[in-house]
Amino acid sequence: MLALVVKPSLNGKPKLAKLLERLAELQPVVLGGSNVEDLRSEIQALSLQDPNLTVVACGGDGTIHLALNALPDLSIPLAVVPMGTGNDFARYVKLGKPEKAISTLLDSSFPSDTSVKTVSMDMGSIELSDGSIHRFAGIASCGFDAQVNERANTYRGPAGTLKYLAALAVELVNLNSRKLEVTCDGGDSLADEFTLVAIGNTSSYGGGLRMCPTANAYDQEFEVTFVEKISRRLLVRVLPKVFWGGHTKHRQVIQKVAQKVEIKGDEFPIYADGEKIGMGPAVITIHPGAMRVWQAQPTETP
Repeated sequence: MLALVVKPSLNGKPKLAKLLERLAELQPVVLGGSNVEDLRSEIQALSLQDPNLTVVACGGDGTIHLALNALPDLSIPLAVVPMGTGNDFARYVKLGKPEKAISTLLDSSFPSDTSVKTVSMDMGSIELSDGSIHRFAGIASCGFDAQVNERANTYRGPAGTLKYLAALAVELVNLNSRKLEVTCDGGDSLADEFTLVAIGNTSSYGGGLRMCPTANAYDQEFEVTFVEKISRRLLVRVLPKVFWGGHTKHRQVIQKVAQKVEIKGDEFPIYADGEKIGMGPAVITIHPGAMRVWQAQPTETP
C-alpha cells in the first residue's frame, strides 16, 4: 500500500490527479492530515492493515520533512515524487523527475518485501532547548541562509533556485553575522561571529546550492560548513561557487565532519529541509542508517 503525503498546494490540481491516475494500480491512499500528529495517526492505522506500507512524499523537501517526522516507526519506508520547488532530496536519491519516481514505484513488484527496493540512509535529529526533537533528511542550518529560507517560504514564485536567489537578494540588505559557539563531537569549541553554519546529511539545498558538497548520507557523519563573518561584496562574489562547491576553498569557510554538533548562542532560528524548526540553542545528531528510503538504484549509494 502507498500512503501519500501531498503538498497542500497540489490538492485539487491536475498534477495530483495525473499522479493518482498513474499510480491507480497500487491503490494509493491520500492522507488527509496537515500536521505531524494527524499524519502519524493515519500512518499508524494503515501500517497495521498492511505491513508493506510505504509513505510517499509528493512535494519538495518540506513535504519530505513532514513525512519523515510523521513516521510512527522508522522501519516504514519513505519514497518521494518530486513535485516541489527545490527537490534537493529527490535529486540526491536519483529521483529528480516525477516520471522517474513514479516508474520506480510501478516497476517494483508490490506488495513484495520492500527491503529489496530501499536503502538504509543516515538521518539527522535536532534537539531544542525545550526538549523537542525534530528529524531531518537533508541540511540543517542557522544564520544568513536561515534568514533567506524564511523569506523564500513567503514567496509563491519563482520556483527552485530562482526563488532562493530572489530571497537572498532581498536579505542581503540585512546581512549580519551571529555570535555562536559550536562544538563538534564534544571536542574544542569554535566561538566566533559566523554568517552561517550548515550541517549536511546530504549535499545541497535551495534547489541545487551545494553548501555541504561532499556530504554523504551513507557515511554515518555530517559535513559541517562554517562561513565566518563576511561582507556583502564577498558573499556576492563567492555565491556562484556554491553551485559546484567551490566556496569551500575560500579562507573564510571552515569545514569539519562530526556525528554530533552543539550550537550555543542567543536565540536564533534553525531551519532543516527548508522548514523552520524553532529557535536555538540546539544539539544536532546523526542517526546512522535510521531511514529506509526508496532510491532509483537501491543497490548503489550516490
